[in-house]
Amino acid sequence: MVVTVQIPIDLAVPKASALAGNSYWLPVALTAADKAFWHFLKDVEGKVWGKVRIPVSIAGTPNAKIKLVICANATSGVTRIDVLHKAIQTKATGESLNPASLTSIGAQDITVPATAYDALEVSFTVSETLAAEDELEVEIFHDGDHANDTLAVTTLLFDAFLEIDIA
Repeated sequence: MVVTVQIPIDLAVPKASALAGNSYWLPVALTAADKAFWHFLKDVEGKVWGKVRIPVSIAGTPNAKIKLVICANATSGVTRIDVLHKAIQTKATGESLNPASLTSIGAQDITVPATAYDALEVSFTVSETLAAEDELEVEIFHDGDHANDTLAVTTLLFDAFLEIDIA
């Protein structure tokens, strides 16, 4: 029997070497509570790196997707997001934790909901071949200086997870 599960992606580090300050983790004071978000500054590129472990019981056809929950303190505008990834066999001798590159899934132009802070789930289909116990490296890329990105405020990333079929 195949079951679909959702595994949180451990988003740990903003891209600081070349894009210092363009993405950062910070709480936002909302009506009923303070909630923490990854912030991507408007009009500039920003990146956040994370990782997720592929389950031992991965299905033969895993139908893997990376899903993001984004929002903004805005009622209109488009934010441009891409997800890059690389599967690393951490149990294999000689597998580098310093890959030469990550594979782009393909940028999406995402129209924010018409109500400020409304959540929007966006899906990116994983193109990497995955195996049990691989470490999937994930980079979320806000292409804020792209002509299609018209959002006048910071893009907020609330959640990121891997949706995958297991047997």
